[in-house]
Formats: sequence, C-alpha cells, structure tokens
Amino acid sequence: MNLEKPTLFTRVGHAEWGDNRFRGWSVAHDLVGRESASSLIALAIVGRRIDENERLMLDDMATATHVADPRIWPFKLVRVTAAYGGCQAAVAAAIVSLEGAMIGHQAAGPAAEFLLHLRDELLVNTANRAEEDDLVLEERCRLLLAQQRRPVGFGVPFRRRDERVDMLTERVVARGRSELPYWRLFAKTAEIFWRIKNVRPNMTLAAAAVCLDMGFTPMQIGPLMTAIGSSAFWANAFEGAAQMPPSLQTLPENCVRYVGPPSRVSPRWSRGRPKKE
Repeated sequence: MNLEKPTLFTRVGHAEWGDNRFRGWSVAHDLVGRESASSLIALAIVGRRIDENERLMLDDMATATHVADPRIWPFKLVRVTAAYGGCQAAVAAAIVSLEGAMIGHQAAGPAAEFLLHLRDELLVNTANRAEEDDLVLEERCRLLLAQQRRPVGFGVPFRRRDERVDMLTERVVARGRSELPYWRLFAKTAEIFWRIKNVRPNMTLAAAAVCLDMGFTPMQIGPLMTAIGSSAFWANAFEGAAQMPPSLQTLPENCVRYVGPPSRVSPRWSRGRPKKE
C-alpha cells in the first residue's frame, strides 16, 4: 500500500502572522481600502485584480442585476427551505437548484458561450468589415430562429423588456464601455432579434457581454454572476428564516413533486431491525 501523502497545490490564500495572503496579495497592505466586495469576488474566481473602471462597472452590474421578489421561483425555493429557520441551507438550495439552468445568474456562462460563438463566426466568415459583419450576423440570427432555437439570454417573461438591461446599459455608457467589442456585438444581436422576432434580451446576455469585455471566460462568468447577485438570495433567506411560516413547513403533498433517484432501502432495514435486549 502506498502511504505517501498527496500534495495539493493552491494559489488561493495563505494565513500568516499579522496578515493573510489572498491570491498572492497582502490583505493588509494591498487589498484593504482598495477593493470592493465585487472586485474581491472577481479576484477570487478570475485570479487577477481588475482595474478601477472594471471594478466600478462590476459594482454597477452587481446592483443592477438584483431582483428579489419572492414570487419568482428560485426565491420560492429559498423561502420553503428557510421556513425551518436556517439561512445558509436556503441559499445553498437556491444555488444548487440553478446549476445548469438556462435562467438565473449562472446562465450568464452559457450566454457568454453564445456570444463567443457568434464572434468566432464573424471572424471566420468576413474580412472584418462592419457591413459584412452585420450581414453575417443577421443571417446567423435568422437561421437560429428558423430552427426554432432561441439562444440563452433572450426572452423576458411577463413584461415588454428587462428593466435590468436598461439600467446596465446606462451604466455601460456612463463608464465609457459601450464601444467595446462584446457589448457592441450584444447590442447588434439584440437589435436583430427584436426586429425579426420581437424578442428582447435579458440580463444574462447583457452581463455576459460586460464580463467578456473584461476578459473573463464563460466558465468564470457563471459563478461570478451568481456570487455578485447573491444578495437577493440572502434577503429572502433571512426574512424567510425569521418568519418561519408554518404554512411552508407543511406543504400539501399535491404541491410537492420529488425529482431524483428512487428511495433506497438499506440491507439492514430489509432484514429487520435487531431487537433490543
């Protein structure tokens, strides 16, 4: 038997006497007083410090993305889980439930993949002239809609447009980032989809464009957006845990549907419990 202990390497952090290191930076001398909560999350996930303009843009996006209405289904799950008095379990349940979903903050990752794919097609199929880019982009969008495929990041339920996109657009312009390549691609794609199909983009696609212009990858963007948008989860989790409504602790069986593997009977149970002496 090989008893040699494995060595696991980390670049995340190191605890020291009188200071701590986070991603190689001194918390006491490099980060305190210079970083915001959003930029620290970016440092945690992306591994590099973002510049001042990026930090302010990320702060703007963290604020604009918030919608905490408990009638929205992920927050319903938060409320049901928090009804037993625990905040952390409720937030964890919401985050786990959105893994791989095509809605919510995590969907900004797949939305970023869609924008990257469009960008690659434009680079391959054009001489990088604006008029040719626009023609190829519209052709691709029409093909997607003809195939009845609406990419992730499009569709705004119950209202004409996503007000968060409008708020974010104002901040992108104010920060001088509206001419960056992925934001321009987002704006053009949004205009085409609206013109030919009357469908608007939602916040996931807009956020993906902002993050791609910061150099983040789709794998990084999903967790980043989940983290900076988690205040809405915490608001519902805290209020739900404080209320602890009995009605959510005793939901009728016809309101609950289990999705998962079938129940398992242990071998010991199948043999019958041993009698106590």
